[in-house]
Amino acid sequence: MTASGRSGPLAGIRVIDLSAVVSGPFATSVLADQGADVILVEQPQSPDVVRQSGPSVPSADGVSAFWASMNRNKRAITLNLKEDRGRAILFELLGAADVVVQNFRPGVMDRLGIGWEVLHERFPQLVMCSISGFGPDGPYAGRPAYDATMQCVAGYPSIQADRDGTPRLMATIVCDKVTSLNAAQSICAALVARSLGGGGQHIELAMIDASIHFLWPDAMWGDTYLDHQSDVPDLASIYKLYPTKDGWAIVYAISTDNQWQSMCRALGRSDLAEDPRFADLQGRLINGDLVNDELVIETARFTTAEIVSLMESADVPAAPVNTRRTMIDDPQVRHRDILVESDHPSAGRIRSARPPAKFSATPSTWFGHAPVFGQHTDEVLAEILALSTEQIDQLRNDGIIV
Repeated sequence: MTASGRSGPLAGIRVIDLSAVVSGPFATSVLADQGADVILVEQPQSPDVVRQSGPSVPSADGVSAFWASMNRNKRAITLNLKEDRGRAILFELLGAADVVVQNFRPGVMDRLGIGWEVLHERFPQLVMCSISGFGPDGPYAGRPAYDATMQCVAGYPSIQADRDGTPRLMATIVCDKVTSLNAAQSICAALVARSLGGGGQHIELAMIDASIHFLWPDAMWGDTYLDHQSDVPDLASIYKLYPTKDGWAIVYAISTDNQWQSMCRALGRSDLAEDPRFADLQGRLINGDLVNDELVIETARFTTAEIVSLMESADVPAAPVNTRRTMIDDPQVRHRDILVESDHPSAGRIRSARPPAKFSATPSTWFGHAPVFGQHTDEVLAEILALSTEQIDQLRNDGIIV
C-alpha cells in the first residue's frame, strides 16, 4: 500500500502519527478513511498496547479486534525516537508531511528535541496536534490519563447514576473517542487555515476540555444560567427506557406538543392529553418522573414490536432497545451498509463500521488493512526518503528500526 492511488477529500495530505492507544489513533483513523496518507510510528521495542487489547489471537500477529477498527488505511513503521538517527529520520519524514499528531505526556516531545518550537522553526507549514489528558500545565498535568479516570473528573458517572444515586461509568470509552473526533476536526480546520495563507500552527487539545465540552449542552443545563433558577430537572431524570412484554423500548414523546398528543391518542390516554401538568414541553420536563411512571405502565401491555409499530403509526419517536447482535441485524443498519466485512491477511475475517461521512464528489475508499507491527517500514523509508536496501538494513542492524 503506497500513498498513490488514494481518493477522498484528504487525498494528498500526509500525517505522521506518533500517538498511541485511542485519543490520537482514532483521530488519525478518521483522516486515513478520508484519504490522508497516515504513517503511524511505533517504538521498536514498544508496540502500541492496543495491539494486544480486547479480543486477540496469536495468529493475528498483533492485530487485535480493537486495533483493526482504529488503524485501517494506515501505514505502520518502527522508529527509535530515543536515538539521534531515529529523530533525524523523523525530521526527514516531517519535511514531506502536512500534519504530525502526538499524545505523549506533556514535556516528552520537548525532552526529545522534537517539540513545537523546534518543529515550527524548521517546518513553518506543519500542523501539529498535541493531545493530552489534562493539558500541559495545572495540578493534574502530570497525571496519567485514561478514559475511566477522565470520565470521573468530568462528572460522567454522576450523570449516569441510577435513582439510588450509585454513580456508573459509561460503558464505552467516550472521553477518548470524543477527544479523537475533536482532534480530527481541528486538524482539518488548521489545514483550511493554512490553505488560506495562515501557515502551520500548533493545536493543543486536552481530553478534559473535550470531555466537558461534549457533556455540557444537555447534561449541564442546570448549571448554565447564572442569573436565573429553573425547576427543570436534569435530562438524566427523564431519559429512560421502558419495559415491554418481551424486552425494552424507548418512546420519546415529550419533545413536541403534537407528538405528545398523538402518543396519548394512540394509547387511549385522554387523561394524560388533558392533564395541565403535561400541556407543554416545560411541564413534561418538570414532571418527567410522572411521565415515566405512566409510560412504564403502558409499554408493559405490548411487545416491543407492537409498541414500536403503534408509535410509528402515530408518528411518535420510538425504537426497540437493540442488543449488540440485534443492532448488527437491524434492517436500517443493513440498508445503510454501515457494517462491512473484509479478509485480513493475519487476523482473518473481520467486521467493522465503514466511515460514517459520505462525500458525493470525493468518496472515502478502502486502502488497506490495519497493519502488523512495522509492516511498512521498508516501503516508507524507500518511497519517501529514497533509502536503499543497504541503508535500511543498516538502520535495522543499529536498532533504529525493526
